[in-house]
Amino acid sequence: MVTRLLGNRPSQHRSLRVWAPRCLLIAMVCGLILTFGKRIEDLSYQTYLQNLRINAAIDLSTIREKFEAQMVDRVLRLNQLASALAANPDMNQTEFNIKAVDFLLQSNDVINIAAAPDLVVEMVFPKTGNETVLGLNYRNHPKQYAKVREALRSRRGQIDGPVQLVQGGRGLILRQPVFARQGTSSAEEPWGIVSVVLDYDSFINSISSDHLTAQYDIVLRERRPDNRPGTELLLGEVAALSRDPVVMTVNVPLGVWELAATPIDGWPKHRPMYLWHWFLRVLFASLVGFGLFYVLRLADNRRRAESRLTNGIEALPHGFVMFNPEGELVAMNKRYAEMHGASSVVRLGVHYEDIVKSSLSKGIIRSAIGREEEWLEEWRNRPLDGSLDPEQVLPNGRIIQTSDRLMDDGSVVGLRIDITDLKRAQQAAEAANKAKTDFMGVLSHELRTPLTVILGHARLARHIDRLPPAKALEDALAAHPEAAQEIKPLLDALTSQVTGMMARLERSGDHLLSLISEILDFAKLESGSQTLQCETRNIDDIVGPVEDQMRPMIEEKGLHFNVKADTGDIHADPSRIRQVLINLVGNASKFTKEGGIDLTVKVGDDEVEFSVKDSGIGIPEDQVNRVFEAFHQVDSTSTRQFGGTGLGLAISRDIAEAHGGTLTASSVPGEGSTFVLRLPRTAHDATVDNSDDTRRNLVA
Repeated sequence: MVTRLLGNRPSQHRSLRVWAPRCLLIAMVCGLILTFGKRIEDLSYQTYLQNLRINAAIDLSTIREKFEAQMVDRVLRLNQLASALAANPDMNQTEFNIKAVDFLLQSNDVINIAAAPDLVVEMVFPKTGNETVLGLNYRNHPKQYAKVREALRSRRGQIDGPVQLVQGGRGLILRQPVFARQGTSSAEEPWGIVSVVLDYDSFINSISSDHLTAQYDIVLRERRPDNRPGTELLLGEVAALSRDPVVMTVNVPLGVWELAATPIDGWPKHRPMYLWHWFLRVLFASLVGFGLFYVLRLADNRRRAESRLTNGIEALPHGFVMFNPEGELVAMNKRYAEMHGASSVVRLGVHYEDIVKSSLSKGIIRSAIGREEEWLEEWRNRPLDGSLDPEQVLPNGRIIQTSDRLMDDGSVVGLRIDITDLKRAQQAAEAANKAKTDFMGVLSHELRTPLTVILGHARLARHIDRLPPAKALEDALAAHPEAAQEIKPLLDALTSQVTGMMARLERSGDHLLSLISEILDFAKLESGSQTLQCETRNIDDIVGPVEDQMRPMIEEKGLHFNVKADTGDIHADPSRIRQVLINLVGNASKFTKEGGIDLTVKVGDDEVEFSVKDSGIGIPEDQVNRVFEAFHQVDSTSTRQFGGTGLGLAISRDIAEAHGGTLTASSVPGEGSTFVLRLPRTAHDATVDNSDDTRRNLVA
């Protein structure tokens, strides 16, 4: 399962099957957003259109108010004039002029005022400019006659216009039928018509404005009592009424009129910035769709990652566990549950401390037996920084390496690694190493003892001429001079040969003894059984013996040996420091054919620096860091040419580190090498406790 999740990508068919409904969902969401946007746009458009109609109604109300005010004023005056004629049907021109002049003075748009008894115009005011009107018989003008007759029949006044006037121009005619009593009769009979002709253009300008006429198509028409449109169209064109106009009713004494208006270009199909708003909606829908796609993709990736992580954790051969910041178990694999057994309290949601207490009650934690409460308190205060990763022994004998780490959010993640086989291998290796160390110790002891005896006898034999038998032989030869002349040369030759052989034997024995000592020291350092005998000593007490021992050997090779040491004290094992310096100086002498060796000691406030510099063959750059490895030789042929086991520098480095110091090397091939030993001046705790018994199991 893990391989499939990690190595194989989902097939195209599976991807299509998964993403088809998701794409449909995204499309539905985007469609819903656009539908909602369409509804919002419709409502916004209706609101915008309603505002336009309200503004148009406000503008129309201004026209209506002016029209009503001016018409009421004129009709009232017309009715007064009609009443005067009804009261005095025989009124002459002069009397008529007196009545009409008041009308004319109050209205500057009046063209004339005429009276037509028996439907023939006999009086007109002003007469000047209106002479052609006198004598007009309405019966001879069928269009006007029909309206006049209708006024007499209905006994109601009329508004007629715009009409082409006989005297020229367009006029708006206000007619009022006049009924008067004839003779002694009490019944009123039709007398005729009194009319007022207004300048149509002047009247229209007085009730409207250029601003409104430029903005609207305005229609003013008569409305009949049965609420049907009349034939009189006072203003505008009938075609404007088909464009859903704003309509108002105008009530004047001469009838009911209808005032309507539409914008010049008609009502707008869309509100301003219509396309920009739709662009924003489409953009928003696209962003939502993309965001939804991204969220679904993230969710899919998260599920896939969680699946991979779960399978990966389950595939681990180790136990995995995670606790949240409150200490509750939130994740684990089967291996962790198996380690605790089927009857354990381990389950999701259980507190970490409950698991620990269960382990304590079962005696699984051996280091806590008999001190459970104390151990539990130590566990609560345990560090989670990796400084303490103890081991745990399960009831079945398996050894588990426990490791808990604190996460950034306060959670704790842990691994339980079965190291039984590794532990057994380690124990076997430690046993083998101990056996090796013991063997090397025994072997070194067994070799060193007879070798010491051999070296002792070799040193005695090298001075054979000082032995008592040799003295006795010399005395015997002295007593027999005649024999001494023949035997003495032979005896001296024998003594010289034996002395040379013993000298070579002594040198080889010393070399063999030093090799055995190096092997024994390395074994002790490797096993941790080597101890340091540290004490505060003067620098000269350490460097002086090294100089005395090494100078003859160096100068015998024709090299110079320069020693420069600062004064001061150091807390260290003097014999071990001398061993390191002798090894460094000896190596420098071994690999230097000409020039010399410099031993420099610098004493600082906190440390002492020992530097050994030579002018030898040097060390290749890629081999500088490897010279401290045990049994390592820069060149395998150097072992035969210069000798050595390759342990000296490894032992020297271990001695330096045991003191809390360092041993480093730098070199330039063909120019020489420099080894620097840095040691702290004050006391250093070199004790290393490798015992497993001191480690406490603080993790469940």
